[in-house]
Amino acid sequence: MTNKEIKRIQSLKRGKCRREHGQFLIEGKRLVQSAFERKIKPDLIYFTEPFQRENTEWIQSIESSDVSYENIPTKQLEKISFTKSPSGILAVCKIPEQHLPDLNQNRWIYLDRISDPGNMGTILRSAAWFGLNHVALSSDCVDPFNPKVVRAGMGGHFGISIHSNVDLGRFSKTHTLIGGNHRGADPSSFKFPEHCVLVLGSEAYGLSSDSLEMIKQKVAIEKMGFGESLNVGSAAAILMYLFTNK
Repeated sequence: MTNKEIKRIQSLKRGKCRREHGQFLIEGKRLVQSAFERKIKPDLIYFTEPFQRENTEWIQSIESSDVSYENIPTKQLEKISFTKSPSGILAVCKIPEQHLPDLNQNRWIYLDRISDPGNMGTILRSAAWFGLNHVALSSDCVDPFNPKVVRAGMGGHFGISIHSNVDLGRFSKTHTLIGGNHRGADPSSFKFPEHCVLVLGSEAYGLSSDSLEMIKQKVAIEKMGFGESLNVGSAAAILMYLFTNK
């Protein structure tokens, strides 16, 4: 692996370079396996000799496939890794092409100003779990292909359609907009319409004023114990469960 190649892979940790190259990074056996399970073909896989020894059969299956791969020294993988304790395998994947949201899809998740990578990844992971395969993001959300988001997403990226820089108003004529808000109604007794968008705001700032103006119905999760607030990732999972069972 040349120094030029190392610098190029390192550059994919930055949003601007990810957009320029149309690629993002995944790291760890679990994520790379998830990509293969979802029929996602990485552009290139890097792994170390120790990792190969510990995962002989799996690495042999990669070597016998048509996926490009390279066995590199541990020190080189440490340079391109984005974790403190690299597991020994990292892959470069294509960012899916961006298309306008398909308004014929009944149910959407819309993320409004979600800036924390961990929360974003958790929400995408939950969306995949609940079969909510269409997610739209406001322009001021964290990049969904940020390495920390991808890591927290635990493979959720490979099964859902993610649309960045989407104006919530795009859905206003075709879907009912329902927002998570502390002043909202109890969602357990609420019937979600067939065509609707569940709008989730950041834990720190909530929904934007523009979003609140468009939202037709607000729902809230009742506090049963104590605490200042519910983490948006946890709140999202609860609302998604209700969203898909109503």
